[in-house]
Amino acid sequence: MGGLRPWARYGLLVVGHLLALGLGATVFQALEGPSARRLQAELRAELAAFQAKHGACLPPGALEELLGTALATQAHGVSSLGNSSEASNWDLPSALLFTASILSTTGYGHMAPLSAGGRAFCVVYAALGLPASLALVATLHHCLLPALSCPGAWVVVHWQLSPARAALLQAVALGLLVASSFVLLPALVLWGLQGDSSLLGAIYFCFSSVSTIGLGDLLPSHGHSLHPMIYHVGQLALLGGGTPLQGVREG
Repeated sequence: MGGLRPWARYGLLVVGHLLALGLGATVFQALEGPSARRLQAELRAELAAFQAKHGACLPPGALEELLGTALATQAHGVSSLGNSSEASNWDLPSALLFTASILSTTGYGHMAPLSAGGRAFCVVYAALGLPASLALVATLHHCLLPALSCPGAWVVVHWQLSPARAALLQAVALGLLVASSFVLLPALVLWGLQGDSSLLGAIYFCFSSVSTIGLGDLLPSHGHSLHPMIYHVGQLALLGGGTPLQGVREG
């Protein structure tokens, strides 16, 4: 594409991007569609069985109204299930997790401010905090750049590799270090501490956190085997480490 004009090259990139979007959507539809339909059928069967058993005690539409209210509150991060003595969604560890997800741009989406004051403060907090986070990333990048450049220079001198091959080797080594330090090791810790989590689920969660995808579909629970504070402190460290890694890798 070196001989193309800038707008022609841009147009080809847009077409390629749209094709990638379509391909990804098709694959996800094929993989996730059957599971979604199966869960929908199971839910309808459960509702039908419940209405058949308790329908005489409920007015028409009462169950649907109750479920709609519960789902609406759940969408805002307010749990309508479980023991009422459990910690609030806005206790200090959960609030710390929420602020960390804002400053790291992860945004899990499992919590959101409901009040007008909370939303206004969220806008101001993000507007001030995100530039500060970027400044922190840039500072850490400058601090780590000499240490990250030394291995590449040593390889060029002692292995007599070309600069291009040395840069490729350094990138591969850095990628393995990042994957092991911020994905595999935290995933193993979460998998060991969280009894109801699979290893694949833990890796998926750690990768979505470090890459700032933050889909919010998978979060370690406040289970009986893991105190919530331990998980939140660990995740704050994970989120804090995931953001600076982007600055290091861009260098």
